[in-house]
Amino acid sequence: MKRIFKLNQTVCSHSTWITAVTMALTLSACSTTIPRNDSVPPEVRLTLTGPGIGRKEMSNPPRDNWTGPGGIQYFNMQPGAQYNFILSVSDQGGVQRAHLRFPDDFTVSDVSPADVVESTSGISTSLTLSGERSDPRTGLVMTGTIVATRRNLSFEFQVEGDDFGGSSGRPNQTFMSVNVFSGD
Repeated sequence: MKRIFKLNQTVCSHSTWITAVTMALTLSACSTTIPRNDSVPPEVRLTLTGPGIGRKEMSNPPRDNWTGPGGIQYFNMQPGAQYNFILSVSDQGGVQRAHLRFPDDFTVSDVSPADVVESTSGISTSLTLSGERSDPRTGLVMTGTIVATRRNLSFEFQVEGDDFGGSSGRPNQTFMSVNVFSGD
């Protein structure tokens, strides 16, 4: 009974943490005006929390490729365990899109906000949140829970963020990949 209480307490604290962070980031995503010219790409940040990794936070800038020493996996995830994620994209000239892609060997749940679009393309799952040119915001945030359903899987989380590129330009894009292993 004591162990069940501890597990429920851990799940509640993770859920409470994600809710608090999502609210803070959503409130900090202010309305903005798309500038005439914008050559500065957005910032992307992916935060994962869960068993065996604690809390891992990766962003670009400063790096577009997160690997361990010698190019090995940056961290290992436990198959069957739940991991909470927060993806945020920020840009002073407005964020057009936040995108997260990973193998379809994961189950996804509790994705927020409700307008995140989930799609599967045979080998990968994509989660996309779009901003609106008619109501530009300085940030987009999505949260959710993922579970790796397969053992001994080496893969990448691929993160993309786009801004509007100004009113007269092409969108600027920031990309980031995180090299991960799911297994024993």
